[in-house]
Amino acid sequence: MMRNEALKEKLRGKLFLSSMMNVTDGAFCSERSGGCAMVQLGAYLAEPPMYGKIQSVLPPEREECVRFLSEECRKARSRRELSVCLNLATPRLEWGLEAAEAFREAGGDIVELNVHGGYERYLKLGLLRAMVLPENRPRLIKWLKAFSKLDIPVIVKFRMGVVPDYLSVLEEIEDLVFGVHFNIRDESSGKPDFKFAEKIRERSNLFLLVSGYVRSATDAKRLFSIGVDMVGVAEPTIKDPEFIAKIAEHLGL
Repeated sequence: MMRNEALKEKLRGKLFLSSMMNVTDGAFCSERSGGCAMVQLGAYLAEPPMYGKIQSVLPPEREECVRFLSEECRKARSRRELSVCLNLATPRLEWGLEAAEAFREAGGDIVELNVHGGYERYLKLGLLRAMVLPENRPRLIKWLKAFSKLDIPVIVKFRMGVVPDYLSVLEEIEDLVFGVHFNIRDESSGKPDFKFAEKIRERSNLFLLVSGYVRSATDAKRLFSIGVDMVGVAEPTIKDPEFIAKIAEHLGL
């Protein structure tokens, strides 16, 4: 627990590179790591039978998976020392736990359980963002209880707008996770939903990460002023590898 608190203090008030499926591998993270306190690998899928058949599936054998993730972590940290987080999705709890353990053994710092994405095959199973729906929520709680027993901090990533009662969800999981990560992109305005972030911050003490349509230092500064703990950037870094570094410099980070 003390280790987790020290990690929170190290990350609080900082920027991070948010995961993008089939994009944020170790090399990409390294090239975009300027200004970051943390980068997110993935999303990677823990689904051994599909290895080699679809992209982003982790190697099925433990030793091979550890070796792969060790190399990803090494690449991500090749330009500067920072925390490395694995964004992870899986159709089975046991596969997810095995992948998380492999990432810990590989030198990773944090695992993020993806309860955000829209991958159709998993949505049909009641996974990803469907896990937060009332009918699937018992599974979400069961999974987070299992992940909480691992010797690596766990973040859960949600997508804003899927359900109206996120605050009640956060109350249920506050003792199970290191933190929560919300995608707060507001499609109508093309901006982060600052009011949503403010509502979550006012009602929850969980370590709070947000990302989604952060396009300027002004956006990041406003989110930090609300009390968000970490602000993430994703898509703008594809065209501009220095995008986060520029925001960090403007904010004096």
